[in-house]
Formats: sequence, C-alpha cells, structure tokens
Amino acid sequence: DGIVEAVYHDEGEYVTKNMPLIKIKPVPSPKEYAGAHQELANAKAKEKEAELVFKRQKYLLDNRTISANNLNYTASQNGYTLAKNDRILAEQKLALLERGETVVAGKQIESVVVSPIDGNILYRGVNVGDPVISISSAQAATALLTIANMQELMFQGSVDERDAAKIKPGMIAKIKIGSLPDQEITGKISRVALQSDKENSALGTTTTSSETQSSPFNVGFKIEITDLQFPEDLILRSGYSATASIAIKKVDGVLILPLRVIQFKDTKPHVLLPTKKDKEPKQQPVELGVSDNINVEIKIGLKLGELVIDQPDTTVTTQD
Repeated sequence: DGIVEAVYHDEGEYVTKNMPLIKIKPVPSPKEYAGAHQELANAKAKEKEAELVFKRQKYLLDNRTISANNLNYTASQNGYTLAKNDRILAEQKLALLERGETVVAGKQIESVVVSPIDGNILYRGVNVGDPVISISSAQAATALLTIANMQELMFQGSVDERDAAKIKPGMIAKIKIGSLPDQEITGKISRVALQSDKENSALGTTTTSSETQSSPFNVGFKIEITDLQFPEDLILRSGYSATASIAIKKVDGVLILPLRVIQFKDTKPHVLLPTKKDKEPKQQPVELGVSDNINVEIKIGLKLGELVIDQPDTTVTTQD
C-alpha cells in the first residue's frame, strides 16, 4: 500500500525481466506508524538492558571470577545478540514505513515493482501521486501495468454452436484483421472451449470484456488460435478486431449457387428455372453439397451454363 512516487517506463516501451517499473512510497496509518515507533523503542530498551547484563558477566569473566563456559555468561551473551537483532529488525520495519527502503543482510530492499517478464508495456494504470492498494483476501489490488510478450500473440474469438463440433485443435485458420484488410495471417487452433459463453455468463465466470458481451453469438464457444504466421514488417497490436476463417471441408471444380436462390418445399431443395412467356417458372429439384453460408455446392440437378431465377426483392406497397 502507498502512493506512486516514480514511474520509470511508459506504455509502448520494451522491458526485461526484473527491470524496475514503479516505485511505491508507503503511506502508513497513524496506528501503524505509532506501533512501529513503539516497537523500536521497546527493542532499544531491551537491547540496553541485555547489554548491561552481558557487560556484568563480561567483567566477571575478565577478572577470572567465572569461566567462558558459565551458563549465566553464555545466556547473557545470547540474550544481548537476540536483543540487538530485534532492534535492527524494528529499525528496518520503521525505515520501510517511512522511506519505503532499507538494507537487509547487505541487500537493498525497496518498494519498487519490477517486471515479471520480458515484453512490451500495453497499459499503464497509475500516475505519480496515485494511491495503490495491495492484494489481500478481501480486495483486489491496484492494476499498475499490463505487460505482454508481443512475440507470442494469439487470436481469441467466439465460434457459433453450429460449427463448434466441427472444429478441432490443430486445424489451420486464416485470419483477417479489420484494420489491415490486405494482410492475411495463418495460425493453428490451439483450444476450443467445452462450455459456451452463455453458460459461463450464467455461472458468473465470463470475461467482462466488451468484445465478449457484444458478441453476436448468444451461444458461442471461445476459440484460441496460436502459432501465428505473418510478415516481419507487419505490426500487430493487442485488441485488434479480426475474423478467422476455418476450412471444415474443401471441394474443387464444383457447381455453386448463392444460397439465396435455393428454395425449399417439404424440406426438399429446388431452384426456379425460366420458362416461356406467361408460364410459371419450373421448379427444378437439386441436391446440395457443402456450403460456406454464402454459396452452396450443387451436386445433382443443374449443368454449367443453365440459367436460374434469382429471388425477387420483397417490396411493400401502401395505398392512400
């Protein structure tokens, strides 16, 4: 707990492990400050008392009244050493409360937060003078910095429940970045969630990110894509919006039609073929194959070059 006294690095900078990031100046409560002073005063009094006892025993030893193995002498010697250590510890505690730094066993101890990893600073949440709360069982700590290794990026998204069962780890995915439409990135699926976002939300364990809450998939499953392959000169930033395309099944050299021209009668698909003037369009049954939700494969029922009637636009007319 304390106040931010100094900030050594800012957003965007690259830092290495154990590099100092932020210095915290302790702001003890009056009770803590008074308690530390009282503890030091008691430690000094006990040390002085132990020193007097030890000096008396040392005087007897120097005059050969007692031997070095005398129990009173060894007890006074140990008591004086322990009292001295207690006084040093009390001074160190007070120094940490007052200045946020001290020396323990020859090592400088400071209230300085260091980087736990090598990476870039993505976000800085505090400025000089801001209060800082430490972590405890009753409350969350103040988030000082967000640091990430930008060389180990991943795609995180949500896949519709209709497709979740078709996707497996190891499958190749192509990623399109919203702000970089001309760049295509490839990666491998590393994880597909076993529980939907909807269930996670019901259990109170879903993430609070706006991206997840605004997802168009009300029963989506989280997916992660790693091992991203992209040009070295391409700079990717954390939080980019992106869409991943995963090939579930691939066919080549087949006839396709837009899904919008397919009609159904008693669950059987057909298309409308043009006929002579003033005659109803012909309903031609077809057998469908794979689809990407935009186009669909036509296995049986049509030949290349045949004309198919597109569905007319729906219009609404009003009368005065």
